[in-house]
Amino acid sequence: MSHLAPPDPDLPLRRQQTEAYLNLFRINRAMLSRSEAMFVEEGLTDVTPAQSGVLMVLFQERRPMTARELSASVELAEVTVGRFVAALEKTGWIERRPDPSDARARLIQPTPRAYEHLPTFIRISNALLDDAFAGFSREDIERITRDVAKLRENLSR
Repeated sequence: MSHLAPPDPDLPLRRQQTEAYLNLFRINRAMLSRSEAMFVEEGLTDVTPAQSGVLMVLFQERRPMTARELSASVELAEVTVGRFVAALEKTGWIERRPDPSDARARLIQPTPRAYEHLPTFIRISNALLDDAFAGFSREDIERITRDVAKLRENLSR
């Protein structure tokens, strides 16, 4: 008696789905590796690309935020964001100060050093995106954006 499941009639589709999933994983790893190398080339050795995501949220929001707000925005566990914040504070990228509306909370904001390096972060990000999307038309990128958003929506239900 065989313990194997019956053949999946959608096996070709399953193979395509698996290849798409693996390629998304590979893309993520390649972009992380490339961005780490670009950070080193730019002399940004005391901040990681992942930590810089927290900085980019702070720049984008243009207001101090709590660790809980940052965690929700970058969709990482509060413990992970807490480690990022501690490292960024220690190396002078962010500062924390008491939240006047909640004595238990601390507000996080970029330091002048972080603002000074904002053009470098933007340059790295733009170069990485230009490399990743080389050869794609605007329509291709719009379609990819929609398709990836749909994948994300499916997984967040």
